[in-house]
Amino acid sequence: MAAPSLVSTLAIRLLRPAQSCHLRHRPFHLSVARNEAVVISGRKLAQQIKQEVRQEVEEWVASGNKRPHLSVVLVGENPASHSYVLNKTRAAAEVEHMDERKICNAVSPDKDVDGFHVINVGRMCLDQYSMLPATPWGVWEIIKRTGIPTLGKNVVVAGRSKNVGMPIAMLLHTDGAHERPGGDATVTISHRYTPKEQLKKHTVLADIVVSAAGVRKKAGYITPVPGGVGPMTVAMLMKNTIIAAKKVLRLEEREVLKPKERGVATN
Repeated sequence: MAAPSLVSTLAIRLLRPAQSCHLRHRPFHLSVARNEAVVISGRKLAQQIKQEVRQEVEEWVASGNKRPHLSVVLVGENPASHSYVLNKTRAAAEVEHMDERKICNAVSPDKDVDGFHVINVGRMCLDQYSMLPATPWGVWEIIKRTGIPTLGKNVVVAGRSKNVGMPIAMLLHTDGAHERPGGDATVTISHRYTPKEQLKKHTVLADIVVSAAGVRKKAGYITPVPGGVGPMTVAMLMKNTIIAAKKVLRLEEREVLKPKERGVATN
């Protein structure tokens, strides 16, 4: 499992807090400093999502099902990956070092809580229901739960990594009426070969910027570091875990029913 990279800050350039009437009664996860951006607390949103997952798990177990378990396969010696596994996926049971792509595709797509399997990536790109990578999904949930409009907005995503930048761009630009609804935004992806002058032009026009660089003085909303996207990554990973557990049980139930169905057909 690769560690989330590049994205640590979500900056949203909208109305200044003082000008935004809907912030007179701010949601619990927003705070504001004078003449600065509204700070979106990913930590508070993550606590809300984890509570939702906790309740879903307890209902699942109370119905007689097995409690979901999460195992982690760690690829390589990247310190950031080790930190991500040790600090944020405490349910990990098994850790090994192998070829990353082979491991990602060796995991069953139905148990792939990172959303890295080629089938899940393909389904995401086709706007179909799939396991979504935790960090991009966390960014998407922050935007939705904060009530930030994306339809028709200009978005700049800094970074084109297959695990973070690309999925964020996919979630934000795809059709909101499809099976897996997207944000209907106009998305520009920048990377290390994007000229600084061009990047500046794009960010000036952008309503939303997803990057690792803080722009607090210029943004309407921003997530802090730490306490922003990071906690949301963990929360969405937990959400994927319970989704995977339910999906696997449904598949097992279908396999049990197949012999019975064949017997009925034979008779």
